[in-house]
Amino acid sequence: MGSFFSGIGNFFVDFPWEGLFSAARVVFIVLDILLFLALLLAFWKGWKFRPDLEMDFRGRIKERKEKKIVSVDRARVKSHWEKIEKDAVSAPPHSMKLGVIAADNLVDSVLVTLGLPGEHMADRLQGLNLEELETLEDLWRAHKIRNQLVHTPGFEISEKEGKEMLDAYRSFMKELGALE
Repeated sequence: MGSFFSGIGNFFVDFPWEGLFSAARVVFIVLDILLFLALLLAFWKGWKFRPDLEMDFRGRIKERKEKKIVSVDRARVKSHWEKIEKDAVSAPPHSMKLGVIAADNLVDSVLVTLGLPGEHMADRLQGLNLEELETLEDLWRAHKIRNQLVHTPGFEISEKEGKEMLDAYRSFMKELGALE
């Protein structure tokens, strides 16, 4: 039995460990190079998904958001808007009421085109930031009045109120970049 253990001992002593360690070293160096290249590739492919950050005046880092949109067909929005304005002044106050409803629908379709989530326009508006869009508060006010026009029987607006609401819708779309 002693000869068995002495044979194993000779195996470990006589084994060419230097060659095995050299081969393992080469394998790990190749793996390190491949992993480094994979990291560089992932960094290069992921670069387009990085957040666009900027420093505010207090030294805090915040995400930069562009106010201008590019995914809306501006020509279509402009022609639709011109028709709304023309129709709204054709026979006030009823035409003004219809113009406000149409303007609200146009703004909602722009928000949908931008990909804002929500079932209704109010849901989509809640996803916007009041601090970033100066006209958002006026748009909310106009949208609430539009809801009263649609859902409250006998609710009417004056021609002046209708023009103010249309101005709010126009200003919001200009700030987004959907209108010029």
